[in-house]
Amino acid sequence: MDLSVKEKLEVFARYIGKHVWIENLQGLTQNNELVHQCGLLKGIKEDALLIAFSFGSRWMLLTGEHRDTYRYKLLLHPLSRLTEDIMATANNLPASGFISQYYIKLGFDMPVFIAPDHPGNCKTVAELGLADYRSPKEITELNYVDNDQGWQTSFSL
Repeated sequence: MDLSVKEKLEVFARYIGKHVWIENLQGLTQNNELVHQCGLLKGIKEDALLIAFSFGSRWMLLTGEHRDTYRYKLLLHPLSRLTEDIMATANNLPASGFISQYYIKLGFDMPVFIAPDHPGNCKTVAELGLADYRSPKEITELNYVDNDQGWQTSFSL
């Protein structure tokens, strides 16, 4: 499903503080930027995500040339990983409306509401193409898989 930049930002805003996978769609660049990086989502503005890396924070645009250069996905947990303890805690919250917020705070992939009559309503973030269930370690290991040019060995993050 193709979401607008505004709709994507609304989804990402729910998960501030969670890991984000940044995939460079151009491949390994001349300045040795890795194809697959992970950072923490720290904020949003009208056209960008603020992502914290080990070297500092950077605004990553979702518009213009960056739209075709990078892909962003939240690294979340599928609902199938909910444990009985987590569900019991959620069910003991003072209001039932807090349950989904609690699951989001823990990093679980939840169904979203975008706008009335929107075709993406009730889909999870992964179903919208904005999340992945792998860990940051699994994502960054993708930089070291065999490819046609040999092994990628850049370590800049």
